Amino acid sequence: MNAMVLAAGLGTRLLPLTGRRPKCLMPVMNRPLLGWWLARLAAWGAARAVVNTHHLAPLVRAWLAEYHSAGLEVRESHEPLILGTGGGLVAARESLGPQPFLLVNSDVLAADDLRPLLAHRAETDALAVLGLVDDPRFNTVALDGQGRVLGFQGQDLPAEPAFWRTYAGLAALHPNLLDYLPAAGFSTLVEGLSAALAAGRLVRGLALPGFWDDLGTPEHLLALHHRLIQDPPPGLRDLAPAGPLVRGDGSLIDPAARIEGFCVLGQNARLEAGALVRDSLLLPGAVVTAGARVSGAVLGDGFVARGEIVGGAHA
Repeated sequence: MNAMVLAAGLGTRLLPLTGRRPKCLMPVMNRPLLGWWLARLAAWGAARAVVNTHHLAPLVRAWLAEYHSAGLEVRESHEPLILGTGGGLVAARESLGPQPFLLVNSDVLAADDLRPLLAHRAETDALAVLGLVDDPRFNTVALDGQGRVLGFQGQDLPAEPAFWRTYAGLAALHPNLLDYLPAAGFSTLVEGLSAALAAGRLVRGLALPGFWDDLGTPEHLLALHHRLIQDPPPGLRDLAPAGPLVRGDGSLIDPAARIEGFCVLGQNARLEAGALVRDSLLLPGAVVTAGARVSGAVLGDGFVARGEIVGGAHA
């Protein structure tokens, strides 16, 4: 089994945090999302993971150079011009090989084992099996009552959908799907799926019943940390900390600093004397200066907080 991990995106909804950090390396409990997904793929028996890069690619490349996992080969597929969710797959086709593979968006977090997607694809001989969740914000995938994908929101559909669901950014794909995408340049996965459906090919959806979040905004990132501390979902307990304070290597807390609620300090983050931090996330190198107050906020890499900060993301 091979896998494609989409990690090239600009992360615009996570701005300003992604100005200095690619979204695939956004930490959850001080573990980069990309590393968390690669560890899961290795545990599921994947032989190779292809990671596409574009935004802040040198940072991703440097991180990959330090990553090691027994039994998992990791290859980079660099995109000087961003190619999209479809074009990125086409560019990586040779590395992905001739067998069905898993597709993972690196900026989502999901509790479920994804191997059933591959098993369902084999059982049904579908060209693709999309992992689906019910999220009213993004329910744009139309399905019939038997789990067949009819199309997508905004398209003329061949039948009345039985229900609508959200594509979770997780799928099992047969490499022949790539024949329905342009041979070069930018394209999206939806374009390929739509062309395959128009040609009469079978695309199915499979519900992912466990926890899922797209982590698309700083607010979601902060809420996830609160959830992992207060009530970690089954399947994500490897990310659950022992208590409300999580400290990365080299982090410093002055004895005169105060913490209320939860606080996650990234590598070399620092709280100075008289600082007050409540329910906040500090990325590596962030500093809360003497007397500053930070509440319900995410501080980006190296950000220096002064005065009072309530909510939002700061970089």
